[in-house]
Amino acid sequence: MPRKDVKRPASKLPSSYSLTWRLMKPFLGFILRRRAKQGKEDTARLLERFGLYQTSLPKGAIWVHAVSVGETVAGLSLIEALAPRLQSQAFIVTTNTMTAANLVNDWKTEVNLTHLYQPLDHPAYVDRFLDASAPKAAIFMESDFWPNLIHRTAGRDIPVIFASSQISDAAASRWRRYPALAAAVFGTPGLVLAVNDKQSGRLCDLGARSDIVHRLGSLKLTSGKIKTDPNLMAILKQAAGDRRIFLAASTHEGEDLSVIKAAQALGNEWFTLLAPRHPKRGATIAALCQDHIPGAKAPSRRALGQTPATGEVIHIVDTLGEMGSLFAIADVVFMGGSLLPIGGHNPLEPAQFGLPVICGPHLAKNQAEFDGIREIGGVTDIANGDELAEAVKAGILTDEAKQTSESAMKSYAKSAGKRPAIAASYIIELLNNRRPSK
Repeated sequence: MPRKDVKRPASKLPSSYSLTWRLMKPFLGFILRRRAKQGKEDTARLLERFGLYQTSLPKGAIWVHAVSVGETVAGLSLIEALAPRLQSQAFIVTTNTMTAANLVNDWKTEVNLTHLYQPLDHPAYVDRFLDASAPKAAIFMESDFWPNLIHRTAGRDIPVIFASSQISDAAASRWRRYPALAAAVFGTPGLVLAVNDKQSGRLCDLGARSDIVHRLGSLKLTSGKIKTDPNLMAILKQAAGDRRIFLAASTHEGEDLSVIKAAQALGNEWFTLLAPRHPKRGATIAALCQDHIPGAKAPSRRALGQTPATGEVIHIVDTLGEMGSLFAIADVVFMGGSLLPIGGHNPLEPAQFGLPVICGPHLAKNQAEFDGIREIGGVTDIANGDELAEAVKAGILTDEAKQTSESAMKSYAKSAGKRPAIAASYIIELLNNRRPSK
């Protein structure tokens, strides 16, 4: 279990890192405003990036830092596990993306929860945030390791925890080029909860103490069942008729055409649901369908309130929060972000519904989970989009094999759903056994 004390960082942060941020300071406002014009920043809340807040923040909160949607799901699942055991405890969640912010703000909970955008890693902005919040503990999800954010937090004798931790091969290689910086960052936490043995070893190689590193798995599966909408499910089943349903989930630009071509190759026996990771791309995908399916009408789009017609080949589900309904009715799912070097999206969600998963070669963000599901026969790997249609057909099993596969997938997901509670136990033990600050 975790050690009974939380030490201040053993290694100093190289001064060159903070100097780089100080040199960039005159340009940061311009960069943020440009990002806001591109829809990548919340214009009304840009000051939060500088550690400035319009209202007072809760003091003594447990601070959970996420990045985008996947890390935020993991963070919220951890908060769900911590909150019942820490009565009246406040929580702060910081994110980098607006979609993650929306996820936090839409989360239905009785927990005292505040969302903020992460302050930029300039030492002055980090200090402003820490002055304003004075967190009880800091939990960094997945692989978003900001040196000043981590080091200056630990420097105030605030326990630092890495949870659901993993680093891609490319990121690990970059950290190794700066050994002093890596030692200062990865030697700081008092507890590290890694996704698998490989990541445990990698984090130790980068500087984490082996006695505080534990293999636990990803926390990206929420403890509760993913919500479904019976009305939407009925609409889509009616449109499918006797056809099987192929779901392309969380696709990115550059993957949609592969899905469209696969839908053509599958023919009249399949109904394809295309759910882009970013719903605003719905119109672009509809135009792409028309360009590559001769004589085709624009496919129906969920965002426009359109109901797919019986016999329609593709329906675009360009909305948020409805993936559970799609998983519940699909026969086979392709997980997007895997045909491009994005890292592959969370396969634990379809596993919860017993669904076989098809994925491309780029799985770094969720490699541990894909590997685990592959071991029980739940993953079909493809090298490129040209192989997608055949993989979809191969994913259809006999009734007996399907029952066995579904049972194994659901069992794996159920086991994964217990991880947040285990992580919470590690964290609470660390907090309870801390020595008083001198």
